[in-house]
Amino acid sequence: MNPLARLTLETRDEIQVAHITGEVDIANASTLESEISDTVANTAFGLVVDLTETDYFDSAGIRMLFQLRKRLTGRRQNLRVVVPRDSVIITALLVTEVDQIIPIDETVDESLTALTDGDRPPG
Repeated sequence: MNPLARLTLETRDEIQVAHITGEVDIANASTLESEISDTVANTAFGLVVDLTETDYFDSAGIRMLFQLRKRLTGRRQNLRVVVPRDSVIITALLVTEVDQIIPIDETVDESLTALTDGDRPPG
């Protein structure tokens, strides 16, 4: 993984939380995707990807989110992304309409609440 990104993982209430700090680009997005995917147990209710401390996020990062969603949907698990509205990367996510497919919250607690209070897996 590109040393410009750091991944920290934790489990909260049967939900995997992946905190990404730094930059996500073509050099590290695939590795991040694999590392995150490998940590989400089949018994987990879902995944929260926290991009609060991410200061660069290009199309490879957006592809990573869609790939994570695809994998989780196949396992009947949910994905939510955390990006504060004042983040430098929010524009890239909104312009590419990520929010139309993957819910974006402003805090990890908002995502956790949404997942535990009725956000049900698709299909």
